[in-house]
Amino acid sequence: MKRTLCLLLLAALLCCGCARRDLAPALSESPPVQQSEPPQEQPAVSEPESEPPQEQPAAQDEPQDWRLILVNAAHPLPEDFTVELAMTPYGYEVDKRIVEPLVTMIDAAAADGVSLLPCYGYRTLEQSAQLFEKQVNRQLALGLDQEAALEEAKHWVAPPGTSDHHTGLALDIVTPEHQVLDHAFAQTPAAQWMAQHSAQYGFVIRFPEDKQEITGITYEPWHLRYVGEEHAAVMKEENLCLEEYWQRLYGEDAA
Repeated sequence: MKRTLCLLLLAALLCCGCARRDLAPALSESPPVQQSEPPQEQPAVSEPESEPPQEQPAAQDEPQDWRLILVNAAHPLPEDFTVELAMTPYGYEVDKRIVEPLVTMIDAAAADGVSLLPCYGYRTLEQSAQLFEKQVNRQLALGLDQEAALEEAKHWVAPPGTSDHHTGLALDIVTPEHQVLDHAFAQTPAAQWMAQHSAQYGFVIRFPEDKQEITGITYEPWHLRYVGEEHAAVMKEENLCLEEYWQRLYGEDAA
Protein backbone atom coordinates (compact mmCIF):
# COMPACT_ATOMS: atom_id res chain seq x y z
CA MET A 1 0.00 0.00 0.00
CA LYS A 2 2.78 2.40 0.92
CA ARG A 3 4.46 1.57 -2.33
CA THR A 4 1.31 2.40 -4.25
CA LEU A 5 0.97 5.78 -2.51
CA CYS A 6 4.56 6.64 -3.26
CA LEU A 7 4.10 5.86 -6.92
CA LEU A 8 0.96 8.01 -7.11
CA LEU A 9 2.74 10.94 -5.36
CA LEU A 10 5.73 10.70 -7.71
CA ALA A 11 3.46 10.74 -10.76
CA ALA A 12 1.67 13.85 -9.49
CA LEU A 13 4.97 15.69 -8.96
CA LEU A 14 6.13 14.85 -12.50
CA CYS A 15 2.89 16.18 -14.00
CA CYS A 16 3.21 19.50 -12.12
CA GLY A 17 6.81 19.93 -13.31
CA CYS A 18 5.80 19.48 -16.93
CA ALA A 19 3.04 22.03 -16.55
CA ARG A 20 5.53 24.70 -15.29
CA ARG A 21 7.92 23.98 -18.14
CA ASP A 22 5.09 24.56 -20.65
CA LEU A 23 3.99 27.87 -19.07
CA ALA A 24 7.38 29.44 -18.40
CA PRO A 25 8.22 30.39 -22.00
CA ALA A 26 4.85 32.03 -22.56
CA LEU A 27 5.28 34.27 -19.51
CA SER A 28 8.83 35.34 -20.34
CA GLU A 29 8.45 36.19 -24.05
CA SER A 30 7.80 39.78 -25.14
CA PRO A 31 5.00 40.40 -27.64
CA PRO A 32 6.27 39.72 -31.17
CA VAL A 33 5.34 43.19 -32.45
CA GLN A 34 7.55 44.86 -29.83
CA GLN A 35 10.51 42.69 -30.71
CA SER A 36 10.22 43.41 -34.47
CA GLU A 37 10.03 47.26 -34.20
CA PRO A 38 13.22 49.26 -33.63
CA PRO A 39 12.96 51.19 -30.36
CA GLN A 40 11.63 54.77 -30.76
CA GLU A 41 12.11 54.81 -34.55
CA GLN A 42 10.28 57.77 -36.18
CA PRO A 43 8.95 57.91 -39.75
CA ALA A 44 11.37 59.57 -42.16
CA VAL A 45 9.01 62.45 -42.92
CA SER A 46 8.99 63.52 -39.29
CA GLU A 47 12.77 63.91 -39.08
CA PRO A 48 14.10 67.41 -39.91
CA GLU A 49 17.11 65.84 -41.64
CA SER A 50 14.84 64.24 -44.23
CA GLU A 51 13.80 67.65 -45.69
CA PRO A 52 16.43 69.05 -48.11
CA PRO A 53 17.29 72.71 -47.47
CA GLN A 54 15.87 75.20 -49.94
CA GLU A 55 18.41 76.38 -52.48
CA GLN A 56 18.94 80.12 -52.79
CA PRO A 57 18.95 81.39 -56.38
CA ALA A 58 22.28 82.47 -57.77
CA ALA A 59 22.88 86.21 -58.13
CA GLN A 60 22.59 86.07 -61.90
CA ASP A 61 19.20 84.30 -61.61
CA GLU A 62 17.66 87.11 -59.60
CA PRO A 63 15.60 89.73 -61.39
CA GLN A 64 17.81 92.56 -62.58
CA ASP A 65 17.45 95.97 -60.98
CA TRP A 66 15.19 98.02 -63.27
CA ARG A 67 17.58 100.94 -62.91
CA LEU A 68 20.41 98.94 -64.47
CA ILE A 69 18.72 97.75 -67.65
CA LEU A 70 21.35 97.65 -70.35
CA VAL A 71 20.47 98.52 -73.94
CA ASN A 72 23.26 98.66 -76.50
CA ALA A 73 24.37 96.95 -79.70
CA ALA A 74 25.00 93.68 -77.86
CA HIS A 75 21.82 93.94 -75.79
CA PRO A 76 18.95 95.24 -77.92
CA LEU A 77 15.77 96.41 -76.24
CA PRO A 78 13.70 93.35 -75.18
CA GLU A 79 10.60 92.88 -77.29
CA ASP A 80 8.39 92.76 -74.20
CA PHE A 81 9.89 95.89 -72.63
CA THR A 82 7.40 98.42 -71.30
CA VAL A 83 7.86 101.67 -69.43
CA GLU A 84 5.40 103.97 -67.71
CA LEU A 85 6.28 107.47 -68.83
CA ALA A 86 5.66 110.82 -67.19
CA MET A 87 6.13 114.32 -68.53
CA THR A 88 8.85 116.32 -66.82
CA PRO A 89 8.53 120.06 -66.10
CA TYR A 90 11.01 120.52 -68.96
CA GLY A 91 8.77 119.17 -71.72
CA TYR A 92 10.27 115.70 -72.18
CA GLU A 93 9.01 112.28 -71.12
CA VAL A 94 11.00 109.89 -68.95
CA ASP A 95 10.30 106.87 -66.78
CA LYS A 96 8.00 108.29 -64.14
CA ARG A 97 10.19 106.88 -61.36
CA ILE A 98 13.07 109.24 -62.17
CA VAL A 99 11.15 112.51 -62.42
CA GLU A 100 11.71 113.35 -58.76
CA PRO A 101 15.50 112.77 -58.69
CA LEU A 102 15.81 114.65 -61.99
CA VAL A 103 14.00 117.71 -60.67
CA THR A 104 15.98 117.54 -57.43
CA MET A 105 19.27 117.48 -59.36
CA ILE A 106 18.36 120.39 -61.63
CA ASP A 107 17.21 122.43 -58.65
CA ALA A 108 20.48 121.68 -56.85
CA ALA A 109 22.46 122.83 -59.89
CA ALA A 110 20.42 126.04 -60.02
CA ALA A 111 21.21 126.63 -56.35
CA ASP A 112 24.89 126.41 -57.32
CA GLY A 113 24.37 128.94 -60.11
CA VAL A 114 24.36 126.37 -62.94
CA SER A 115 21.49 126.14 -65.44
CA LEU A 116 20.74 122.63 -66.73
CA LEU A 117 18.42 122.32 -69.72
CA PRO A 118 17.08 118.84 -70.68
CA CYS A 119 16.75 118.60 -74.45
CA TYR A 120 15.84 114.95 -74.90
CA GLY A 121 14.35 112.13 -72.84
CA TYR A 122 12.53 108.97 -73.85
CA ARG A 123 12.96 108.00 -77.50
CA THR A 124 10.72 105.68 -79.54
CA LEU A 125 12.00 103.20 -82.11
CA GLU A 126 10.63 105.40 -84.87
CA GLN A 127 12.44 108.46 -83.56
CA SER A 128 15.68 106.49 -83.31
CA ALA A 129 15.30 105.34 -86.90
CA GLN A 130 14.86 108.93 -88.09
CA LEU A 131 17.84 110.21 -86.11
CA PHE A 132 20.05 107.36 -87.27
CA GLU A 133 19.13 107.92 -90.91
CA LYS A 134 19.89 111.63 -90.52
CA GLN A 135 23.32 110.80 -89.11
CA VAL A 136 24.04 108.38 -91.94
CA ASN A 137 23.18 111.07 -94.48
CA ARG A 138 25.46 113.49 -92.65
CA GLN A 139 28.35 111.05 -92.96
CA LEU A 140 27.56 110.47 -96.62
CA ALA A 141 27.69 114.23 -97.17
CA LEU A 142 31.17 114.22 -95.66
CA GLY A 143 32.32 111.89 -98.42
CA LEU A 144 32.04 108.44 -96.85
CA ASP A 145 30.60 105.55 -98.83
CA GLN A 146 27.41 103.82 -97.65
CA GLU A 147 29.11 101.11 -95.60
CA ALA A 148 31.54 103.51 -93.93
CA ALA A 149 28.75 106.02 -93.29
CA LEU A 150 26.68 103.36 -91.52
CA GLU A 151 29.58 102.35 -89.29
CA GLU A 152 30.52 105.93 -88.43
CA ALA A 153 26.89 106.85 -87.70
CA LYS A 154 26.72 104.08 -85.06
CA HIS A 155 29.33 105.93 -83.02
CA TRP A 156 27.14 109.02 -82.85
CA VAL A 157 23.56 107.74 -82.86
CA ALA A 158 22.52 104.27 -81.71
CA PRO A 159 20.51 102.37 -84.31
CA PRO A 160 16.84 101.78 -83.45
CA GLY A 161 16.42 99.16 -80.74
CA THR A 162 19.88 99.77 -79.27
CA SER A 163 19.49 103.28 -77.86
CA ASP A 164 19.82 104.00 -74.15
CA HIS A 165 16.99 106.50 -74.62
CA HIS A 166 14.52 103.63 -75.18
CA THR A 167 14.71 102.84 -71.46
CA GLY A 168 13.19 106.13 -70.34
CA LEU A 169 16.10 106.43 -67.91
CA ALA A 170 18.34 108.58 -70.13
CA LEU A 171 18.38 112.30 -70.88
CA ASP A 172 20.42 114.67 -72.96
CA ILE A 173 21.05 117.77 -70.85
CA VAL A 174 22.67 120.97 -72.06
CA THR A 175 22.63 124.56 -70.84
CA PRO A 176 20.93 127.68 -72.25
CA GLU A 177 24.32 129.10 -73.17
CA HIS A 178 25.42 125.97 -75.08
CA GLN A 179 22.65 123.93 -76.66
CA VAL A 180 24.75 122.07 -79.22
CA LEU A 181 25.50 118.38 -78.61
CA ASP A 182 29.22 118.47 -79.27
CA HIS A 183 32.41 117.77 -77.38
CA ALA A 184 32.88 121.47 -76.64
CA PHE A 185 29.99 121.13 -74.20
CA ALA A 186 32.39 119.31 -71.87
CA GLN A 187 34.07 122.65 -71.14
CA THR A 188 30.90 124.34 -69.90
CA PRO A 189 30.10 124.80 -66.20
CA ALA A 190 26.98 122.69 -66.77
CA ALA A 191 28.92 119.67 -68.02
CA GLN A 192 31.51 120.01 -65.28
CA TRP A 193 28.82 120.28 -62.61
CA MET A 194 27.07 117.15 -63.89
CA ALA A 195 30.32 115.18 -64.02
CA GLN A 196 31.05 116.10 -60.42
CA HIS A 197 27.62 116.02 -58.77
CA SER A 198 25.14 113.95 -60.81
CA ALA A 199 25.98 110.71 -58.96
CA GLN A 200 24.59 112.23 -55.75
CA TYR A 201 21.17 112.12 -57.42
CA GLY A 202 21.55 108.69 -59.03
CA PHE A 203 22.79 109.78 -62.47
CA VAL A 204 26.02 108.96 -64.33
CA ILE A 205 27.64 110.05 -67.57
CA ARG A 206 26.52 107.14 -69.73
CA PHE A 207 29.28 107.40 -72.35
CA PRO A 208 32.52 108.58 -70.67
CA GLU A 209 35.46 109.82 -72.69
CA ASP A 210 37.80 107.02 -71.58
CA LYS A 211 35.29 104.20 -72.17
CA GLN A 212 34.54 104.65 -75.87
CA GLU A 213 36.08 101.29 -76.84
CA ILE A 214 33.79 99.55 -74.35
CA THR A 215 30.56 101.43 -74.97
CA GLY A 216 31.04 101.73 -78.72
CA ILE A 217 29.70 105.29 -78.54
CA THR A 218 31.67 108.51 -78.78
CA TYR A 219 32.08 110.66 -75.67
CA GLU A 220 28.78 112.31 -74.72
CA PRO A 221 29.19 114.65 -71.74
CA TRP A 222 25.54 115.69 -72.12
CA HIS A 223 24.06 112.17 -71.87
CA LEU A 224 22.99 111.28 -68.34
CA ARG A 225 21.62 107.93 -67.30
CA TYR A 226 19.75 107.15 -64.08
CA VAL A 227 21.05 104.10 -62.19
CA GLY A 228 20.19 104.97 -58.59
CA GLU A 229 22.31 106.68 -55.97
CA GLU A 230 24.04 103.58 -54.59
CA HIS A 231 25.04 102.29 -58.03
CA ALA A 232 26.07 105.74 -59.26
CA ALA A 233 28.32 106.19 -56.23
CA VAL A 234 30.21 102.96 -56.96
CA MET A 235 30.48 103.65 -60.68
CA LYS A 236 31.86 107.14 -60.05
CA GLU A 237 34.24 106.01 -57.32
CA GLU A 238 35.66 103.14 -59.40
CA ASN A 239 35.41 104.86 -62.79
CA LEU A 240 33.12 102.24 -64.33
CA CYS A 241 30.81 102.65 -67.28
CA LEU A 242 27.48 100.84 -67.25
CA GLU A 243 28.80 97.92 -69.33
CA GLU A 244 31.63 97.31 -66.85
CA TYR A 245 29.40 97.63 -63.81
CA TRP A 246 26.69 95.44 -65.34
CA GLN A 247 29.19 92.72 -66.17
CA ARG A 248 30.55 92.81 -62.62
CA LEU A 249 27.06 92.33 -61.17
CA TYR A 250 25.65 89.79 -63.59
CA GLY A 251 28.75 88.08 -64.91
CA GLU A 252 27.77 88.32 -68.56
CA ASP A 253 29.43 89.95 -71.53
CA ALA A 254 27.86 93.39 -71.68
CA ALA A 255 29.61 94.95 -74.68
